[in-house]
Amino acid sequence: MAPVTVFILATGKAGESLEPLYKTFQTLKAQPGNQIVRASRLHEDADQFRVFVDWDSVASHQAFRTTDVYKSFMGEIAPHIAGSATALHAELTPHPPTVLNNAEGKGKTPIAEVLFTYFAGGDADKNFAAGQKLLAGLTGAGFAGITGEAALGWTVETDIDYKGDKTRALVAIIGWQSVDAHQKARATESYGKIIAEFQASTEGLKGFDISHVTTKTI
Repeated sequence: MAPVTVFILATGKAGESLEPLYKTFQTLKAQPGNQIVRASRLHEDADQFRVFVDWDSVASHQAFRTTDVYKSFMGEIAPHIAGSATALHAELTPHPPTVLNNAEGKGKTPIAEVLFTYFAGGDADKNFAAGQKLLAGLTGAGFAGITGEAALGWTVETDIDYKGDKTRALVAIIGWQSVDAHQKARATESYGKIIAEFQASTEGLKGFDISHVTTKTI
């Protein structure tokens, strides 16, 4: 089976440190099939955090979720989370997605842009090829502050709710030196052209969301 990266999307309790939560996530490192655990607050909203967990397969993650260790793990993280968390599996290329190894801002890629593009139907192969062209266009355009690291892949889940539509997400992760570098690139005509070409060459695109993380390895 293909290796996957699990994206855990959650909101922490307002004003609370995430360090106790990060220590709890160390439980995952001892589980069969686990490869690495990374976590970060969102630059856009400090109460939002993301955990990125590489597994050797979906089956390994699912097996962990049947154990008593998992029940205890969920009980330990519950006090630190406001509301429910969402877990999505993405089969990213390349794997491991080193663009997410941000080393608290000291890695080759200090900032990772996480782009979810949501599709309801359409030709999956065509849309994936459009995503590959998007990443090639962005990393090859010479934008100041782009690191050249990137990853792309579909979610395993095909029923993700996006504004009332059941969708599948094509996830792109792009490396930058800073959020400001990304924002300056977005303001250019050449960046807008690359994005417009991607949108025009896909089928079933419903929308997208963008966030930025600086992960630490747990």
